[in-house]
Amino acid sequence: MGIPLLDVRNLKTYFYIEDSVITAVDSVSFIVQEGETLGIVGESGSGKSVTALSLMRLIPSPPAKIVDGKILFKGEDLLLKIEDEIRRIRGNEISMIFQEPMTSLNPVLTIGAQISEAIMLHEGVSKKEALEKSEHLLRLCKVSLPKKRLRQYPHELSGGMRQRAMIAMALACNPSLLIADEPTTALDVTVQAQILDLILELQKRMGTAVLFITHDLGVINEVADNVAVMYCGRIVEYGPTKDVLRHPLHPYTKGLLASLPTIKGPRKPLKSIKGSVPSPQEILSGCRFAPRCDYASDRCVHTEPTLSKVDDRLVRCYNIP
Repeated sequence: MGIPLLDVRNLKTYFYIEDSVITAVDSVSFIVQEGETLGIVGESGSGKSVTALSLMRLIPSPPAKIVDGKILFKGEDLLLKIEDEIRRIRGNEISMIFQEPMTSLNPVLTIGAQISEAIMLHEGVSKKEALEKSEHLLRLCKVSLPKKRLRQYPHELSGGMRQRAMIAMALACNPSLLIADEPTTALDVTVQAQILDLILELQKRMGTAVLFITHDLGVINEVADNVAVMYCGRIVEYGPTKDVLRHPLHPYTKGLLASLPTIKGPRKPLKSIKGSVPSPQEILSGCRFAPRCDYASDRCVHTEPTLSKVDDRLVRCYNIP
């Protein structure tokens, strides 16, 4: 199949706070092929967003540090590149739609200034040409009155419009990889559907690969070719989306799916996963999901399972049927 577009190997990102070491991302590996969509799913605190920020080399240092691993993009390790080289890649070949546009957009700059900045930086065009392309991108992202929106500030736009402006900004330089970090958070259900349709439409038109991060398995079912389920900084199940969602193998994946409401068939009480995601300081030994797992044995409590191949996927569990 050739060299993957993105090949993440054994990525470890830790936070050093006072005398504590927080293992936010711990030995995470996955592959994204050209034009493919990989979904990363898990509860809040699973390490999804830190993984994305690590790929972009945007984690705050200190207190955070990438302590091990490789991030191979088009065969080159991004962790070996100096800051100037990363700046030429960030926003140009790899772009990111951040989780909350109101805090990610600059409140004192117009939408046009923020979109055109990346175009002028990476493509070396004039301000006029950059603004013309910015208007085209807003129109492509189905923003009404795009010329007017260029002159407006983030607070003058609705949540859905701000998110569309963020997508336009991320696609400004036709990136090979788009990282979407929960792009539908805090939006109305109808607007969420519009944003998802827009991302899929633009991906098909531009051939961009997408790393889609969310806590919503329903969204993953709609957009992703493959899915990685994360828990406490580790991947616990990884494989083709249809197989993972139809026949989950890890108890955590099963618990996430059992907690989803359905409109088909008879109504059933929703099941919840007992307890909550532990803080990194509470992780001592064994399987990280063991305290919340109905199938945990002594072996699970004392020895952490490895990520093992089962048919067409990888699973980190001893109790696989």
